Amino acid sequence: MTPVPSQRLSTLFIQMLIVALLAGAIMGTLGGALLVLPDILAGSGDPEGFSAWGGPVGYALMPIIYSTVCGTFLGLIPGTGSFIALSIQDRKRPASLGNQQAMAAGAGSAIAGILPAFFVVWIIGEQLPGSLVIGAVFIVACFVIALLALKGILRDIDKRDVVIRQAF
Repeated sequence: MTPVPSQRLSTLFIQMLIVALLAGAIMGTLGGALLVLPDILAGSGDPEGFSAWGGPVGYALMPIIYSTVCGTFLGLIPGTGSFIALSIQDRKRPASLGNQQAMAAGAGSAIAGILPAFFVVWIIGEQLPGSLVIGAVFIVACFVIALLALKGILRDIDKRDVVIRQAF
């Protein structure tokens, strides 16, 4: 596989912002569904238990909508961290390869993902023994999503540039 060249930060900003918002929305939706699932399963035999949110559909839908919106905005934190890491890398020693940029974006996203990980652990509750594991998985997910997303963005930009060069 041929190495993908690095790109200027101005070229990457909009794509990274869109990916951060989408990843945050997806993670928020999954998190909301996982938080609501035990309550739905526990109250499935009691139709009166769902009356507060407008029936079983409303009971499941409202928390998932809220968590999707919250996740969208929380996705900006790791996205900003990855962009800041790319800016620092660009100032100190600009990357020549896309893999170097992707690693820097992943590291910045993981470092910035510590703050939302604390929020996720707080929402789940510190009584849950696995909440720290979930926080750690969240930080690793931030790293992996930023790394793979930036690699994909760089490959897409490289393919587009090749097509444009061949056209002229």
